[in-house]
Amino acid sequence: MSNEKETLWVISELFPPEETSTGYIMGEIANAMLQKYDVKVICGPEVYDEKKKNVSRDCNTIDKSIQLYRVATVKENKDSKLSRIKKFLLMSWQIFKVAKKEIKKEDKVLMVSNPFPLIVLMGYLKKRREFNLFMLVHDIFPETLRMDINIPCWIYRIAEKVFNNAYSRVDTLISIGRDMKDILEEKCYNNKHKPRIVTIENWGDVDGIKPVERKQDGFIKIQYAGNIGNAQGVGELVENLYEAGNKTVLFGIWGTGSAEERIKARVKELGLDEQVKFYGPYSRNQQTEVLNDSDISLVTLVNGMYGLGVPSKTYNILAAGKPIIYIGEKNTEIWRTVEENQIGFCFEPDDKKGISFFLNSLNTGDIPKLKEMGRKARVLAESKYSESIILNKFKEAI
Repeated sequence: MSNEKETLWVISELFPPEETSTGYIMGEIANAMLQKYDVKVICGPEVYDEKKKNVSRDCNTIDKSIQLYRVATVKENKDSKLSRIKKFLLMSWQIFKVAKKEIKKEDKVLMVSNPFPLIVLMGYLKKRREFNLFMLVHDIFPETLRMDINIPCWIYRIAEKVFNNAYSRVDTLISIGRDMKDILEEKCYNNKHKPRIVTIENWGDVDGIKPVERKQDGFIKIQYAGNIGNAQGVGELVENLYEAGNKTVLFGIWGTGSAEERIKARVKELGLDEQVKFYGPYSRNQQTEVLNDSDISLVTLVNGMYGLGVPSKTYNILAAGKPIIYIGEKNTEIWRTVEENQIGFCFEPDDKKGISFFLNSLNTGDIPKLKEMGRKARVLAESKYSESIILNKFKEAI
């Protein structure tokens, strides 16, 4: 009997040393899968975001036995819808060409659901080559695309059929939330082939991120750390903070993204420069320092995002032992997690009155209650959302 391992191809535009959450996650999964497979990776360039070129990139080491096939970078203007779509198409085509050349019928393939045209292209290739296809779903298309760039209705209806068919060709869909699993089941319901759908949450870095108590300075500090895009709703909290008028509440924003400049301009317009601070991008090895510089961490998704994504930042917030203020639709994965474990506060995006009242009522007397919520958050991260626990789920599913 041969001891030769089967080949598992990992396909992800983002891959270490890129530190974006998807890149980090796919790198760790690739390393873990070496226990079962000969792992090969098709991915994008080392540097994805030009703004982060000078950020440290030494904290996610890829095993030297993993063979990498990197495709060339595709430049984009994040402020241009046409440029972004062109980038998605070109990057998908480049990755697809390598996959078509290298992947054999007997191989297994784990891909992530970005860039979105690759979902359709790999569905096409799977139908013809009949390899075993697993998809880690971080975003659902074309629904997420409609939220992000507001595509015309007639194009959306065509795209919905195309993507639903592509999802249905996958052997196993890996959802990162219970609400997302519901959406995937609906998308595949009318197709002849119905893939297996399993839920595997993201994890928190409980080993690398430790809770550190913030030095009290007479303020309550809310923090957002992550991508600053249109779907994250960071600008909405700025508006809520202005309406609340509570000068003892500070808002710190770490990260970069397409909505960053617009929000900065609005902060200046509202005269909130002393309350709202922008700190720019940060590296993964800065997370303990960054995430602990707060009393409450913000996780938010705008209306219409139910089941379409689960903010991965949540799990590192839990690892840092911070309570969460979640602003999003009811019964989303993060809403359920916060409420079930009593580790924060939940509001619907349209509940502007409730959010403003909450922000206005915050004061330093709430610190003991927030600390207890944070303690529960850390225990939850260790017991349910550690890297070893989640990676074992991947090894069982694939």
